[in-house]
Amino acid sequence: MNEPRVTLSDAAAALMDGSGDRFATDDGGSTAREWNNRGALLHLDGETRRARDAYKTALRLDPHNATALNNLGFTFAQEGRFAEAIAHYEQAIAADPTRTMAFANLGIARAAEGDLDAAREALGQAVQLDPENGLAWDNLGRLMIATGNLAAAEDAWRVALTLAPGDASLLTALGTVLAAQGRFAEAIRVLEEAAARDPASPAAWAQLGIVRFMRSDFGSAEDALRRAVALDPNDTTARRHLALTLASRGDRAEACAELRRLLAVAPDDQPARIDLAVLSLAEGDFAEALAQLDLAGGDAGDPRPRFYRAMALSQLGRQEEAVAALRELAREGDGKYPELARRAVMDMADGAQAPATMSAR
Repeated sequence: MNEPRVTLSDAAAALMDGSGDRFATDDGGSTAREWNNRGALLHLDGETRRARDAYKTALRLDPHNATALNNLGFTFAQEGRFAEAIAHYEQAIAADPTRTMAFANLGIARAAEGDLDAAREALGQAVQLDPENGLAWDNLGRLMIATGNLAAAEDAWRVALTLAPGDASLLTALGTVLAAQGRFAEAIRVLEEAAARDPASPAAWAQLGIVRFMRSDFGSAEDALRRAVALDPNDTTARRHLALTLASRGDRAEACAELRRLLAVAPDDQPARIDLAVLSLAEGDFAEALAQLDLAGGDAGDPRPRFYRAMALSQLGRQEEAVAALRELAREGDGKYPELARRAVMDMADGAQAPATMSAR
């Protein structure tokens, strides 16, 4: 799922926000509004704990200050304490039912908790209250793509782009959802615009490279994906697609090198480790393939690593183990790998060694 975009809610706006201001003051004469504004400044400076204390002081002076309630909730959300964040957002809404950012933040927190229906309701309320809130439209789009409603996601991002024309992040999101609908030519045009508008955006280059890869335009895909990993060396999705692109172009040695770089960053990325094993088989490095598959472990029900492990065993001369593994897999139905296993068993029964596969997919 694309993670929702978040900002410091309306912490910055709160600096000029007098809503909920009361005449009560602390011993030093400061009002709730002033304490909220202090908290907002601290919040913007990244001093979340001190900001939280300031918001709490504001709320002691004015328990129904919707801005302070919303901002306090956001401090909890930043720490992943979504239940506490939700409680404060709901209190902010109860204090001021027109508080757009409280609804938007509530939607994000609900989504993080996995309650997608409640998240959709809250974000829908946010854009209804303030149709020009681009951040709320963006988050609604991300929620819609997470729930599989691609058309609604596209609609939300198109609205967001009318509010922020040319925004590279929004263009990248729109291009991604167009590609998810199989509209690759449109997606490429939009993603090329995103990359042109923000050449320093690794996400724009990564998505452009992935869509070009899906179109089998491997040369252009490699160019875009190399830009992406240069900008963000830790982007494992971009690096894996770069490896697959290189493999598709026949450069298996460099593809293996990219997968090793990926695994140095994300050693638990099992699909990448299996890809490396398959490419090692194709390169004739059977011991390396077996070692990678043993490291991958994974779901015992996943037929792909089990099939390739049997291939590696066969190539290493461990025929008895290979045949036993293939026969077990062959009994598991009519899928791709059980069928390949049956063929391999027949070949080995005729005295032939199981061939190493050349595919990394």
